[in-house]
Amino acid sequence: MKIEDIARVAHEINKAYCESIGDKSQVPWGLAPQWQKDSAIVGVTFHLGSDASPEASHEMWMKQKEAD
Repeated sequence: MKIEDIARVAHEINKAYCESIGDKSQVPWGLAPQWQKDSAIVGVTFHLGSDASPEASHEMWMKQKEAD
């Protein structure tokens, strides 16, 4: 499976979770802006390259957002 395929699945799972708690702001992968797809791909790449904790994952995500 390609990294982008894994990122797409992760995005769709996050979208479904958001919808389950009443947040309808997430769009399907095919309609997501490129920055959102790139962020998901970076996250997948990070996790495939390490045994990161949820905290480390969030910290990496936050640093990326601050840099953007």
